[in-house]
Amino acid sequence: MPILNRDNVVIGVAQLINKKTGTHEFTSKDINVFRNYLTFCGLGLSNAQLFELSIQEYKKNQLLLNLARNLFREQNDLERLVHKITTESQGLMQCARCCVYILDRSTTSKKTEDIHFSKGFDMVYGEEFKVTTNDFLENSRYAKIAFHVATTMETVNLNDITNDQALAHLLISNGDDTFQLRNILCVPIMDSDGHVIGVCQVMNKLNGRIFTEDDVAIIEAFSVFCGLGIHNTRQYENVLRLTAKQNVAFEVLSYHVIASEEDVQRVTSVSVPEANQLRLYAWEFNDMVLTDDETVLSSVRMFIELDLPKKLHIPHDVICRWVLSVKKNYRPVIYHNWRHAFNVAQTMFSMLTTGGMNVCMSDFERIGLLIACLSHDLDHRGTNNAFQAKVDAPLAKLYTTSTLEHHHFDQCIMILQTEGNNILQALSPDDYKLVVRYIEVAILSTDLALYFRKRGEFQKLVETNEEHWSDPTKKELLRGMMMTACDVAAICKPWEIQQVVAKLVASEFFQQGDIERNQLHVEPIPMMDRAKKDELPKMQVGFIDSICLPLYKMLSDVDPGLTPLYEGCKQNRDNWEKLQEEHDKLKSLWSESASQETLRKIIESTKPELPANNLVSAQTDSATSLKVTKTNNNNNENSSSPSSLPLKEPKTVNREQQTATTPTPKSPTIDPVLIATIHANKGAIDTIRGQITELRHDVDQLRLQINTRKRSTISTNPPIIIPNPSQPPPSNLPPIPSPPSDANNTRRVSKSNANNTNSAAFSHHHHHHHHIGQPDATGRSSICNII
Repeated sequence: MPILNRDNVVIGVAQLINKKTGTHEFTSKDINVFRNYLTFCGLGLSNAQLFELSIQEYKKNQLLLNLARNLFREQNDLERLVHKITTESQGLMQCARCCVYILDRSTTSKKTEDIHFSKGFDMVYGEEFKVTTNDFLENSRYAKIAFHVATTMETVNLNDITNDQALAHLLISNGDDTFQLRNILCVPIMDSDGHVIGVCQVMNKLNGRIFTEDDVAIIEAFSVFCGLGIHNTRQYENVLRLTAKQNVAFEVLSYHVIASEEDVQRVTSVSVPEANQLRLYAWEFNDMVLTDDETVLSSVRMFIELDLPKKLHIPHDVICRWVLSVKKNYRPVIYHNWRHAFNVAQTMFSMLTTGGMNVCMSDFERIGLLIACLSHDLDHRGTNNAFQAKVDAPLAKLYTTSTLEHHHFDQCIMILQTEGNNILQALSPDDYKLVVRYIEVAILSTDLALYFRKRGEFQKLVETNEEHWSDPTKKELLRGMMMTACDVAAICKPWEIQQVVAKLVASEFFQQGDIERNQLHVEPIPMMDRAKKDELPKMQVGFIDSICLPLYKMLSDVDPGLTPLYEGCKQNRDNWEKLQEEHDKLKSLWSESASQETLRKIIESTKPELPANNLVSAQTDSATSLKVTKTNNNNNENSSSPSSLPLKEPKTVNREQQTATTPTPKSPTIDPVLIATIHANKGAIDTIRGQITELRHDVDQLRLQINTRKRSTISTNPPIIIPNPSQPPPSNLPPIPSPPSDANNTRRVSKSNANNTNSAAFSHHHHHHHHIGQPDATGRSSICNII
């Protein structure tokens, strides 16, 4: 009868043979008793099978766990790792031989012809573990099966070699192999990405048995651990190789970035100037008057003034070499270069000394702040953090936040750790770590993103009148705010310096914007858009309002000695705001939609020294196209007034139209072009005004000479004199010809040759209207000729 489990699945068969009693036949009663008995037998057999299976699973899990433990212990050597794999696999699978093959990792192609084994490992039960030769990898029948598994990525289980027609040709021995192969189980070894990185083989199950499906499941699970172990070992080897390359690169880099001994000798042989001579204590310090060597000596002087070399035992040649090395590691970008770092350090020095912050700082904090200031932009590329992320730069992958600031700090530590540059060499390990911590926090504080996050917290401390700053957290916050204040301190410099620095900063920003637009094909932000360079004053005002003024106001509340920074910032804000107002007025002046009243107000507020009636007169002259009207002697003399001089002649001038009488408009129209021209040429107008005054004096002298000179007849057609009712004309002036008609003929008459001018020309000045109507002559007054 069948033995059933609880699921009515046959798990065995029970037989009763030759009944001994009675008729020696099994009755129906015997059948029922036997069936009931087998029910209990089924339960017992099921429980026994489950128990045996659990024992097997426990042993397998223990083996795999032990394997994993051993694999991850041996990640620094591939050969030792594979030795562990073969040993564990033989014990796990109870086989006579185990081989492991490693694929060539330099080949990324998946083509069959590109797959090659780089190494092979072979271990026979009871023999020594060995690494196979290249000849074995190419010609061995086991390697051929491994190659088949690596290309197909499928498990091969051959329990009867002679009857497998598909792969029997691969397993033919070449005569050198004396190992008698009975069965073989071969599985691919894969990494976490599913790529084949090797093959594992087990051969000849012990005790004459075959590899079952359970063995296949075990070896496949085993191969997963092997794959992880081999992959990690390879990665570890790569790390070692890259570390070696990094060390070589660091050695080469150290040689090139560290200051040369010639530079060190040159600087150390010169006496360091005094701080007062260099004006290092002044808020309005200007580095532009110093040479590069003088900036290095000035940096050294800052340390000396704070007595740091003496207290911390820093040799003079070491600190000079360090400053020169820091200077050498700044790139020649437009703004974030060595000069900027030097100015930041000088501002910090002024804050500590002139500003009075020295009393609340320890020697370790002072040297940490000075080192951070000089190093805070090391190896700056002229682009910001956002740009590094846009171009997917290696730095952006290395540091996810404060990308450049972390790089600056790393460069600072690299220089400090280079031989001959460690100005902290005399400190104890704990003190050294403390100063390095101060430097790191200070450099990272120059990231404005961190400033905005911490400003509110600092504001609360200022409002609560924090005085002692003894708490380390509060002190760290204060140092961070001081670093930010020094970083943007150019906004507090005198206006002449501030303008130059603003132009440098804008130029560097525009350069980044050009790269973004032309190479990355993205629109830059307005601050970096060269097309918006006219809005620089407006952007400067916004920068001051959002960042600078609140910061300097808080610092001036912390210590009144820092008030000059706040006052200088406010003054520059006013200057930028005035420039912005002038820019807005100019835009309104040239706007086509601007009304006459708006333009009048703009002009009156911009040039109050010009009377309104003169402006109207000039505008009227412009509106009538430089019209020449009939005037008397007094009017001609008044026409030399600079307030009524037309400064811009139209491109085409019709002299006959100029003589036409045009009624004076009731409300004069404003010509923005003329007004802007007057403003732009005020200097020229003043010069002309002086020349006209002198020429009027000469005209009076010549007029007296004309009245006393003997009259002569010059023309056969004397001009008709148009009398002026307000002033009678001279009685005995001779007629003179008109000058040639030439619309472009304008002559300058200086005081030196005014006396040599034909006297008749001045006489014609009073009578030119008669000749205007002639086709070959144009009447022009002498004053018009002069102008």
